[in-house]
Amino acid sequence: MPDGYIQERVYPMEIGDPEELLKEIVGLELQDIPKMTQRIMQAFPNTYTFTKFLTEHLILKRVDYNRVEEAQGGKKQWPIAIVRATQVGAGAYEPLPGWVDGITGTNGSIFLLGHGIQVLQTDIGHMPADIIPVDYLARVALSSAAMIRAPGTRFLLPYNEIITEDDGLHSPLPQPIIPCFPIIYQVSGSSLRMATWSEIYDGVCHYWNRNTKVSLPSSKEYFVTNKALLKARIFVKNHLANSIVSMTTAINANNNNNDRSYYSKVTARTIESASRNAEANQPFLRHRWVFDHQNVRAITDQVAHDAQFNLTQYQHIDWFAYMVNYSYGTHTYIAQSPPGLRNLVVPDEWDCALYSKHVDIRHSIIEQPIESVVFSASDIQKRTERMLIQLVETLENTQNYDQRDKRKNEEWINDFDASLDDWCHDDSGVLKDAKTAALLGRWGKVLGEHDEAIKVVVLNDKRVRDSVEQIIKTSGVPQQTVVGEAIKILLRMRERTQLAYVWFAGAFLDGLFKRLFSTIRINEAALAKLKEQIKDKNVVYVPVSKTLLDQLLIWYVCLRYHLPMPAIICDEALALLGPISDILRIAGAYFVRRDQNTRSPLNTAVTAAYTEALLHEHGALSMLIEKTRSRTGRLHTAYADGVIDMVLEASLEKHQPSAPSTPTATPQARHSFPTSRRKETVFVPFHITYEKIPELNMLIDQVLDQKQPKAKNTSSTLSPSSTVSTNGNNANGQQQQPQLQRSMSALARSSSFLRPSASVAGRAANKDNGVPEKGKYGRVYIGIGDVVDVRKTADDMDGNEDELHLAVARAIQTNQHEAMVVSPVALVAAVILFGRSSGSITMGTIYEHVSWLRDELNAKGIPLDWQEHEDVEVMVAYALNLLDARQNITIDGKRITENSNVRVIEHADNVMVLSYMANQLVEMLLADALFSISYLATGNNGQVSREELYKSFTFLIHLFKDEFIYPWCYEKKFNELLDQFISRKALVPMSEEGVFERKATQDNDPVMYTHVCLIASLLYPTLDAYWITSCSLSALRDLPYMPRKIIPVLSQWIAAHLISGRRTMYREVLSTEVSQNAVDNFLAIGFIEAVHPKTKLSPDAQILLLELGVTTNEDLVMVASQEHSQQSDNPLSKIRDLAALCHEIEKHRFGFNMQLETYRNSQVFDKCQNQIRSILRSGGKSYAASHGMNLNKDEDQMIQLVYSLKSAGSSSSESSRRNPRRVSEAYNLRSP
Repeated sequence: MPDGYIQERVYPMEIGDPEELLKEIVGLELQDIPKMTQRIMQAFPNTYTFTKFLTEHLILKRVDYNRVEEAQGGKKQWPIAIVRATQVGAGAYEPLPGWVDGITGTNGSIFLLGHGIQVLQTDIGHMPADIIPVDYLARVALSSAAMIRAPGTRFLLPYNEIITEDDGLHSPLPQPIIPCFPIIYQVSGSSLRMATWSEIYDGVCHYWNRNTKVSLPSSKEYFVTNKALLKARIFVKNHLANSIVSMTTAINANNNNNDRSYYSKVTARTIESASRNAEANQPFLRHRWVFDHQNVRAITDQVAHDAQFNLTQYQHIDWFAYMVNYSYGTHTYIAQSPPGLRNLVVPDEWDCALYSKHVDIRHSIIEQPIESVVFSASDIQKRTERMLIQLVETLENTQNYDQRDKRKNEEWINDFDASLDDWCHDDSGVLKDAKTAALLGRWGKVLGEHDEAIKVVVLNDKRVRDSVEQIIKTSGVPQQTVVGEAIKILLRMRERTQLAYVWFAGAFLDGLFKRLFSTIRINEAALAKLKEQIKDKNVVYVPVSKTLLDQLLIWYVCLRYHLPMPAIICDEALALLGPISDILRIAGAYFVRRDQNTRSPLNTAVTAAYTEALLHEHGALSMLIEKTRSRTGRLHTAYADGVIDMVLEASLEKHQPSAPSTPTATPQARHSFPTSRRKETVFVPFHITYEKIPELNMLIDQVLDQKQPKAKNTSSTLSPSSTVSTNGNNANGQQQQPQLQRSMSALARSSSFLRPSASVAGRAANKDNGVPEKGKYGRVYIGIGDVVDVRKTADDMDGNEDELHLAVARAIQTNQHEAMVVSPVALVAAVILFGRSSGSITMGTIYEHVSWLRDELNAKGIPLDWQEHEDVEVMVAYALNLLDARQNITIDGKRITENSNVRVIEHADNVMVLSYMANQLVEMLLADALFSISYLATGNNGQVSREELYKSFTFLIHLFKDEFIYPWCYEKKFNELLDQFISRKALVPMSEEGVFERKATQDNDPVMYTHVCLIASLLYPTLDAYWITSCSLSALRDLPYMPRKIIPVLSQWIAAHLISGRRTMYREVLSTEVSQNAVDNFLAIGFIEAVHPKTKLSPDAQILLLELGVTTNEDLVMVASQEHSQQSDNPLSKIRDLAALCHEIEKHRFGFNMQLETYRNSQVFDKCQNQIRSILRSGGKSYAASHGMNLNKDEDQMIQLVYSLKSAGSSSSESSRRNPRRVSEAYNLRSP
């Protein structure tokens, strides 16, 4: 039919009478079929449309016959409706977004487009795409069946009416007085808001480019009006060549039995079928029909009140999201996608910072190509690729970064300088736009533009003046010298960036994050709320500290969503990481010394003054409050570095001139909170959930005290990254510490006490640690917590300045915790680790437990990235891919079924990967895990009292006081959990008040019992680590003191023996971080105390410890001498000594109530003491005696213990090629 208005009527059959045609077709001989087909094709584009057209005419004929029969008293007319559909696409909402079933409708075209095969003509980009979702068509069909009624005999047959030019092509026909029957519903894009083919192609291109290795051209490249120009573009970019090769491969695949390419035989048959389908649809793509849809509109109004049939939601389809869903459905149900493929469409309440659904955010300057006067676009692309590869390599292994690798450093510097130069001299002029500059805030257009003004402000700061005067007064140093030192400190820490550099940093980070992560998601409602809360205020962003990317990620989000751009406060150690440091610096970072013990008063004053100046200049800062990156994936407690105090002083007090250009003295600082109001300051807590982090392998090596294999050109001297890994973000990187460490002997520099496991020693270059794949680290979720208003918090403190920084830190971390989003990867990791209790776990059981955890989180209102249409099988497969299942997990059988057994590979580093992922679940279910442990550890004969549960619960709360952050009141939380267990019938009240019967047991209710054990298993490894650390402290029965530094290593040694003796199943106990946290907690509780070595040790002993890597600045620990106060609210205060503490912890361990385990684990504290004695009393000369030192017995045995552990690590590293499978072989303690 020609372009124009299509009525909801039946048009004449031009090739003959319908009844005669039917008879003729039915009676055709085989040899006559081609001739009839040729006749039909002269009037119709294909036989499909002819058969539907013929059917409509036959229906009208039968309806007319039936009307005559009914008028003569015969049977009544059946209710009949005809539903016409244009091109049918995937489901928009039902049964699942993007659902397709076979090569029908436009499915074949989407399938071919996704494989790089040209389907759409290049000049139809502006034409409307008449695609209707299959669920919309199904609803119309079902609604018509529900609403249609018997017509009687008074109706008109719906034959078409003649439309003249005066009637217009786009004007609907007036409804006749006498109704037409059958009713014809034309379901087409005319009843919806149609998209153009260019918009349709954008969604297809977006999906396939992100989820496959196919490289499709953009819609601007694909759709052109000049065909000659198209051919030139296609041939230059090899897109047409790729399409031809793909098609040729598909055609020849059926004849090539040895073909192992992507296009298998099944795929080839699918391509062949899809090609025929797409070819049949070609005639309909160019026509510009306008379909009358009055009947569809009428039925839409009729069913608007019915939720099951409501059609109004289809009027506002997001066609980009629909096509991404469509492509996902085609990839999943037709192209046989790999397992674990998840949809890319972002839920309505979320947005993706990398690929935003908002045009103004998506079309940012950072995504526009720059114009260089020297380099071509291809050169710029290759240069950026080299830089990204080098930065990712550094990020994944900062521990082995070598500043003296001249080739890599020169390559990076050359590329980096060329990039900055291109952005500074961009010919497009986009960066010179005033609106563009306003988005970033106050950044200098030229490097160092504001330096002189800032220097004047800092030097006139009251704190700096007071510090300078104090130094002059006490030391007599000339004022010029002291001021010069202050200027040096300022120049060393200051930011070094400008406007063009900031834009380059944004563009580079955009490419970096798109390479590392598949999506960065942020809640739009929280973002809008944040913008409202920070309006006209100074802002301090505080993300959690998990990777080196945390602050850069928040900086990037601020750039994307037009939030105030912050200056970044970083530790000095981060200035020594090459490419990472350079990106931080041009993003506006300044580097401070966070350790207050190594920061001079003048340094502190200059840092505080500069921080205040930048806060008022930019209006935004970004900082971390933890000491180091988390090696376990859990939140750390705040580090007392004084930076929060600096921000508070900058917000509440005035130490500087009002304007940088006015270098006058400031009034004296107030000693209490001022009453005059200034521009308010708020802290913005961010929680960042990573499904996987780039540094994970390196962090795990650090907590296991293992060393990764170094490059051949790596020097034996201590690299700057070693300072980072040892001291975290707290380092005296450029001053005394490196000189001290370089002066150590080779033995002292060897800080590894544990031989690398097989998987670490054999960690060779492969697809996982070579050139990174796009999005290999999964998804990132950014949660925004409620802001912490400095003024309001200060007012609530009633003038208590000393506690203000603690209150602010607690509020920040509480809000970070509440803003957390859980990834399904954490659920799967936790369930797989739980399977160790029974040796293995079946895949079907994993599905059940993961589904139960999902329901638990949803019931508690905890955000979880799991959409309703995503099934558990897909989520588990997705998680296994991110958990590196081939390296960390074994699955029985060649094919994965619900009966396949899944086991964790029992190496410490393999287990720690899963543990890191699962620990994000620990944060959200911490209270539940504590209560579950108490539930399983208390009671007798199936009965337990409330008092026993509460005592056990509070014991664990105080035991882990500094291990976890408690954002809730533990008494209130205990009552909530007790009520929850009662409501679930896990605890049944008995006649005696306060006594309950435990119903969740293996015999009574194995399902509920398993669920309780699953939640408790989240904390059992940490509990065992505390138990083993307390066992290692049994050495203090024979030694009056020992270095605090070696306790985690000694705990590793004890853990290795307990693992080999099967006293614990948890490899996580080998983590030095958890052991160190346990020592810190025991110190805080009061079971042990720290003393300075110089107060206890002779000079000879101090020298020997220094040779063994223990400096004289590191504390010794000894048994606390003070008596514990008998506080009623702290069960730990009633425990008399370390042995009693060890036994109390042991009672809460998994399986302690089992008689066999009770027998096997009895007297473990004493047995560990005997093992340590075997080291102290080894035969032969002691280490001190072999060095000619005559020490007393206590010092000699302490030195011997340190040496034995040190020599074990050295000997194991020398023979690391053996890669022992049993962790106990890592320790071969010996005497000299």
